[in-house]
Amino acid sequence: MTASRPTILVAVAALLVCSPLAAVAVGPASAAPPPEAVCGVCGPGLADAAEGAGVPLTVEHGAATIRVRADGSGHWDARVRIDDGAAERLAANATLRERVVRASLDRRTVVDDPRDLHTSVENGTLVVTFAQSGVAHESLGGVVLVDSLDPRTRRAGLDLDADELRIEGPNGTVVSRAPASASVEGGAAVWRSDDDTPGLHGDTRLAFARSDDYGARALTTVGFVAFGVSLAEPSALVLGVLPALGLGALLLALGRWGDELPAVGSSRLGTVLAGGSAVAAVLAMASLVGLDLLAPAVAETVLVFAMLYAAVARLAADADSVSPRAALGWTLLGALSAATIASTASIVALQTALLSIPAVLWFPLGRASGRDRTVTAVVALALLAAPFGAALLYAPSMSPVWGLLVSAVTTVPWAAATVAFGVPLYLLGRGPDAGGPPADDERQVPASAD
Repeated sequence: MTASRPTILVAVAALLVCSPLAAVAVGPASAAPPPEAVCGVCGPGLADAAEGAGVPLTVEHGAATIRVRADGSGHWDARVRIDDGAAERLAANATLRERVVRASLDRRTVVDDPRDLHTSVENGTLVVTFAQSGVAHESLGGVVLVDSLDPRTRRAGLDLDADELRIEGPNGTVVSRAPASASVEGGAAVWRSDDDTPGLHGDTRLAFARSDDYGARALTTVGFVAFGVSLAEPSALVLGVLPALGLGALLLALGRWGDELPAVGSSRLGTVLAGGSAVAAVLAMASLVGLDLLAPAVAETVLVFAMLYAAVARLAADADSVSPRAALGWTLLGALSAATIASTASIVALQTALLSIPAVLWFPLGRASGRDRTVTAVVALALLAAPFGAALLYAPSMSPVWGLLVSAVTTVPWAAATVAFGVPLYLLGRGPDAGGPPADDERQVPASAD
């Protein structure tokens, strides 16, 4: 007995949708390296280096200010109050003092090659100044991104190792994106050891811009996403192989047997999809304003996707009056609008908007089915390319074998969600007259975008 063609279509779609159920979480092959100190001379590293040089030393208070310049360099100004005995010995011997300081910087710190190193002792306080290149870079619109704090540029975590750390941007700039673990004071990001949750943990990305308005925030967010893509290596594209194969199989099946799928002639489904998405958006918004129904990152993801999906679903509810090219144009306009709004909120929101575009492209794909071969080809190619774009957002670097394993819990579930939410829009797009007039006759449709 052979399976019916609609059954084959359902089986291919189900394989994609259910694939996350078969995914297994794979742990890292080896433990992450120990964290690196941002200020190597502000804490235990200095005491250990001094002990190695035969100078018993106690750090009583350590603070550092890092001034980031527009050329990407960083200038450290560390002031460490030490015990009187150590202060006297280091003050009297400049060679010993510099040797101790360099030894402390040679330990696990973010500083690779300090330039213009100067040391002195003033009133029992060790003063250390130096510079390092490659700390930051200038991005879109003059926004300065601090690369040293970006977790995507480093394998190890970060240690505060100071009682206070202050990072300032170039002259005339303010913080346009600060880590949750830092406070913003006078245009600088500040960490203190006596904070409620001290340390540089979580997402530590930091940026400076000329202002902190919506435009600067949008440029900052776009800059961070673009920087992540620029870090990607070709090997990361392997994460897109499995979902691209699955989507390709489903598109081939739809092209061959799509006419046998049941036609959706009512706008009720579109209204349900739009209404359900609106409810999800309201719940997500309530979480963000204080109800704590969802974690902030989850709430942002739900809100962005729900708003975009609701807009396209509402358009799909009136699909009978929309031509394939108009459907594609309005869908892309909705995606651009969602991405623009999301860019003023957070990196998570913008990435969600970008990853949501393939799901809503199923509406113009359905609308073009049997009507417009050009739109069908354009959307199909976009859907096949989308997994590789998603791979660059998920992981900038990945070995081929490891990438195939990791895709089981990243791009494959994403592709499954894309199909799960996209197929209803595809059915709405096909409408009751699926397989109707060819592309040449489409010009007669009043709502055509030609």
